[in-house]
Amino acid sequence: MAQTLNRSSRRWLRNGAPTVICILALSWILSLYGASLRQHKFLDGWVLIACVLGLAGFNLRKKLSMLPLGPAATWTQMHLYVGYFTVFAFLFHTDFSIPKGVLDWALWALFLTVAVSGVLGAYLSRAVPPKLEQGVERILLERIPGFRAQLAGEVAELAMQSVADETSLTLSNFYADTLHDFMGRPRNLISHIRGSQRPLRRICDDLDKLRRYLDKKGVETLEQIKELVVAKDNLDFNQAHLGLLRLWLFVHIPATYSLVMLVVVHLAAVYAFSSGAP
Repeated sequence: MAQTLNRSSRRWLRNGAPTVICILALSWILSLYGASLRQHKFLDGWVLIACVLGLAGFNLRKKLSMLPLGPAATWTQMHLYVGYFTVFAFLFHTDFSIPKGVLDWALWALFLTVAVSGVLGAYLSRAVPPKLEQGVERILLERIPGFRAQLAGEVAELAMQSVADETSLTLSNFYADTLHDFMGRPRNLISHIRGSQRPLRRICDDLDKLRRYLDKKGVETLEQIKELVVAKDNLDFNQAHLGLLRLWLFVHIPATYSLVMLVVVHLAAVYAFSSGAP
């Protein structure tokens, strides 16, 4: 644990210090620029455009993984810290003020969406993988519905078989009342994200309470059902966290490209209705 913290600290120092220096340098340059009675918005605007285009290009880098462009982890770190720098460049460009026009409000909203989703994605990329390692098995998100349907079918078969084997409706009634809904679709996703196993323990406790009503063969069937319930719960665990990782990308990437297009419109408007040079 200490080694991991030391590695993280060194990474923050190696990447964070240059980022802070660049932010301070930009602030100093802009102050000199303003002191010379020039409009700093032209200078920091182009810096901001360069940063936004560079960050948008990170997605293209991931699609060109076959090219020798360096480790993906290095590009991820660059993307993260350039993103931090871009936030300050945006604040400098807007003079830390609230937008006034419709176009400015749209730019603010899109930039805020990109920035917040980017920070959230950075957190999820660090927090979710260790949680998935704690699971029973790592499963691809696309294969989860098929596995869930298979487990649901097996539980339904065991519940129906118990009626003939035990001449009892105990397990089949519990299946109809509780397990049919639980096995048929994703459940307790919020609890899985929170790390709570209370819903699973509740179902397992309810299953254990049925033992007194079952004979030896019925208890064996109950144990099989219980194993399948735990396996289904693990599928929900994986779906909750993998879905969370994918969800932020569905927000971050479209918002980024929308921001790029709106920046082009903003740039055209600025040069169309200004005297041009700073």
